[in-house]
Amino acid sequence: MKIPAIHPDTHQKISWDIFILILTIAITIIIPLIMVYQLPLNGLLLIFDFCISMIFIADILIESHTAYFEQRELIRHKESIFKNYLKKAFPIDLLAAFPFFMILSLFPSPLMLQIAFLSNILRLAKLLRIGRTIGRIRNSKRLNPSFIRMSLLIFWILIAAHLISCAWMSIWENPGALNPLNAESMYLRSFYWTVTTLTTIGYGDISPSTNLETIFVIIIELIGAGMYGFIIGNIANIIANIDIAKSQYQEKMEKVTTFLRYKNIPHDLKNKIGDYYDYLWDSRRGYDESSILQDLPKPLKTSVSLFLNRGIIQKVPIFQGANEEFIKEIILNLQPVIFTPGDSVVIKGEIGYEMYFISRGSVDVVSEDESVVYATLGSGSFFGEIALLLSAPRNATIKAKDYCDCYSLDKDTFDQILVRFPEFAVKIREMAEKRRAETEEKQKKNK
Repeated sequence: MKIPAIHPDTHQKISWDIFILILTIAITIIIPLIMVYQLPLNGLLLIFDFCISMIFIADILIESHTAYFEQRELIRHKESIFKNYLKKAFPIDLLAAFPFFMILSLFPSPLMLQIAFLSNILRLAKLLRIGRTIGRIRNSKRLNPSFIRMSLLIFWILIAAHLISCAWMSIWENPGALNPLNAESMYLRSFYWTVTTLTTIGYGDISPSTNLETIFVIIIELIGAGMYGFIIGNIANIIANIDIAKSQYQEKMEKVTTFLRYKNIPHDLKNKIGDYYDYLWDSRRGYDESSILQDLPKPLKTSVSLFLNRGIIQKVPIFQGANEEFIKEIILNLQPVIFTPGDSVVIKGEIGYEMYFISRGSVDVVSEDESVVYATLGSGSFFGEIALLLSAPRNATIKAKDYCDCYSLDKDTFDQILVRFPEFAVKIREMAEKRRAETEEKQKKNK
C-alpha cells in the first residue's frame, strides 16, 4: 500500500508532533529516574517501554513520508523526502525507537542485563528531534514572541536541572552523611543542590565527598557560571522586548516632549498634542498603517486594505453597486488621517481637494459662524465629495465632534479613477448634484 506524502502543516500532523513532544518530555523525566532508582523493567514499565518503541517506530514511518520545505518550496517527491529523512533525522529516530532493552534482556548474562538497563538512556536522543515542533511554537503569531522565548528558556533550564539532578543522584555515594534528610528525599535534595549550583549560590550544605563527585561538581559549576550569564542576558533582553510597540511609543513621546519643551509650546497646546498621541496609541498602538502597508507587495496590500476598509466603502451610498475593480482602486488610494475634537476639517468657501470617509468618531456640519449644527455625521458617513467632484467651494464648515478616524481621497487620484470608469463617474456626479441641492435647502431653512 502506497502512503501519500503528508503535508507538514496539516492539523493532524501538527497534533502528532505535539503528542511526540509531550511523550519525549515524559520519557526525559521518567527514564533517568528509573535508572537512578534501579527500578526493574517488568510489568507496567515493560509495557511502557514497548509502547514507546511502537510509537517511535510509527513516528519514523510518518516522518519518512512527510513533505518538507526547501527555500520555501514544498518538496512532495517521495524519493526526495525519503533521502532527506535518511540523511538528517533517521539515525536519531532509530536510536530512540530501537528496543535495545527487550532484545538485550533475552541474554541471561548479568553484564548484558546491565547494558540492556543502561541502554534506556538512548531514548533521550529523541530530545534532539523536537526542535521543529518547538520552532513552530517559537514562530507562532498568536502569542507574544517574548513570552514564548521566556517559556522556552524556563523549559530547557528545568530539563537540564532534572538531568543534572539525576546524574548527581547516580554518583552520590553517601547522601545521609551530613543530613539524614538528603537520603530520605534524595531527588528533592538533588534538585535543590542543582539549582543552588547552577545559579552560583552554592550554600555548601551538600558537598562532594569523592573524587568523582568533586569532578562532577567542578563541571556543573563551570556550566552554571556560563548558564547564569546566559540566563541573565536573555531575561534582560526578553523584558526589554516584551512590548516593543510600547517601548517605541515611549521613546517617541520622550522626543516629542523634549521638542515641545525646547520650543516653549504653550501648555494648552502641549496637552492637546499629548492627548492626540495617547489616542493614537489607544486606537492604533502608535503604528502608521500606511507605512506598514507600503512595505507589502501590491496583492497583499490590496487584500489587507480590502479587509480593513471594505466595510467603510460599502456604507457610502455613492459607491453602492460599484464593481469590484472600482472598489479596489478607491480603497488602495485611501490615506488615513486623524482629527482631534474641535478641529475644522473643512471650512465653508475654501476650495476642496479631498473627500473624507469616517471610520470612527463623528463630525458636525455647522454654519459659517458655527452657531447652527445642520447635521452630525458618524461612522460610515462621508463628506467633501461636492467640492471634490464639482470643483466648487465648500458649502459648509465641518468640525470634528470628538476624536475622528478618517480616510481621505484626493481629487487628482479620484479623477484618474473615474476616467477608467466613465459610467460610474456619471452616477457619482448626479448624486453629488443631488446632495448639494439638499445641503443648500437645509441651509436656507436654518437661516
